[in-house]
Amino acid sequence: MAVLTNSHVTGLTREQYEGMAADLTDKLKAAPGFIAHYAWEQEDGMNVVEIWDSYEQHDAWFDKNVKPNLPVQVIPEKHELTNKVTA
Repeated sequence: MAVLTNSHVTGLTREQYEGMAADLTDKLKAAPGFIAHYAWEQEDGMNVVEIWDSYEQHDAWFDKNVKPNLPVQVIPEKHELTNKVTA
């Protein structure tokens, strides 16, 4: 079953996020196991939720492409999904 990751990045501004997203979106879409990405701004930073086929696929992507660009260390929360329904 698919997995969900939730990363809260304290101190990351919307502008910084949008710059990273512009550079990484096409690569993310092509990443093995990637299903979905959602992000929103909070008072103290950005929150990002992703859905992947496996934790290993997420971690490989995150460690190589995202982690080096973040202003702070982030350890994503991970949750195995019980169900997934898509349109």
